[in-house]
Amino acid sequence: MTTAPSRLLALLFLALPGLCLLGTGQNSQKPLAQMPASARQLIAIKVTGSKRFPEAAIAAATGLQMGTTVNDDDFKTAARRLGDTGAFTDIAYTFSYSSAGTKLELHVTDIGKFVPAHFEDFVWFSDPELRQRIKEHVPLFDGELPLSGRMPDEVSDVLQAMLVENAIPGHVEYLRTGKPDQPPDAISYSVSDVLIRVRNIDFTGAAEAELPALSAAAQRLPDHQYSRSRLNLLVQRQLLPVYYARGYLKASFGDPQPKTVKDAEAVEEGPRNQSVVDVTFAVTPGLQYKLKSIDWSGNHEFPTETLQKMVHVEPGKPANMVRLGENLRDIQTLYGSRGFLKAALKPDAQYDDAAATVAVHLEVKEDYAYHMGELEFRGLDNSLTAKLRNAWKLRQGEVYDATYLSEYLPAAQKLLPPSLDWDVASHVTANIKDKTVDVDLIYSVKAPK
Repeated sequence: MTTAPSRLLALLFLALPGLCLLGTGQNSQKPLAQMPASARQLIAIKVTGSKRFPEAAIAAATGLQMGTTVNDDDFKTAARRLGDTGAFTDIAYTFSYSSAGTKLELHVTDIGKFVPAHFEDFVWFSDPELRQRIKEHVPLFDGELPLSGRMPDEVSDVLQAMLVENAIPGHVEYLRTGKPDQPPDAISYSVSDVLIRVRNIDFTGAAEAELPALSAAAQRLPDHQYSRSRLNLLVQRQLLPVYYARGYLKASFGDPQPKTVKDAEAVEEGPRNQSVVDVTFAVTPGLQYKLKSIDWSGNHEFPTETLQKMVHVEPGKPANMVRLGENLRDIQTLYGSRGFLKAALKPDAQYDDAAATVAVHLEVKEDYAYHMGELEFRGLDNSLTAKLRNAWKLRQGEVYDATYLSEYLPAAQKLLPPSLDWDVASHVTANIKDKTVDVDLIYSVKAPK
């Protein structure tokens, strides 16, 4: 049996702001609801238009089941369900039926932006386990989520169910996170009402020579509380520098792998709603590079010889990039003392893996020298203001010394009445237009404890 010519059902409605759903059907003179059950049995779902999701995932997200009896209201509900996910901007569908059954065709348009889903502290489950379980209940989940719609809530519901099933007394929360004044770039899920404490941090792949330094650095984890963000910061700020200081300039750390501690004594030492974990990092040290050479360009205020003497890494020895970074900060301070507040030093490393060496080129961008602008004192009477102003040695129009303030403030403190506990806030403003620096010093008396 073949289908009759198609006829527009004139179905157009709004499911979510900005989301349009259109349905058409191919039918005979009888409405689909009046056809025999065999003709109303769903036998196929075809999906077109999506560049992101597999056809099977979208079909599963409709909630329709193959082999069940369907009608047009079921297709409206399925289209609206897809719209509610937040994954699509437009959804249209058509259907046709014959004695063999009903076929549904969906055409969708993906939204433009998805962001990664981060799982901060679900230490009781592995990442593959989390993703598999979420995928079972949220077919469109592929590690990323739309910023609006139901999908973020659906993921939260799955995670909460996993906690309940495992008798974990926590509550799932999530935030859309990103840099200040920027659109969100991730959705971060975490567990509240449970204290997760890190007992030990171990390393695989690390040589014996680095283990003591790694263990010491790992102790700097704030409060020894577990969260993936905290551990990622620990890697960047504490653990990687252990390798960078030894010339392992391409060292990397895998994701933290937590393992809950079953030792009842260890757990009972803390609050009832506490989990204790041991964390393992897989380390890949890579090659140990020796410094081949350092060369400079762009420096005019100071000769290369002067700058080179401030660098305490030697050619032929392991390239200590931590020490080099400290030396470059000292050089920036030197430039600041001559008014070059915007001076920047950009290192460019050229690696020779065959020889295990690295050559470093340091490009200096000096910019302009700034001069002393306005000096203001606040919170003091006229007598004290005059005394402190007279002690300030940088006169208006002179080259500004960015190191002078740290020298001046302790000396100025001695000029204040010693019977009071003084506090000072300094605000230094560089005026790009006229290349001057205004200094605003705000004094206040601390309240007695």
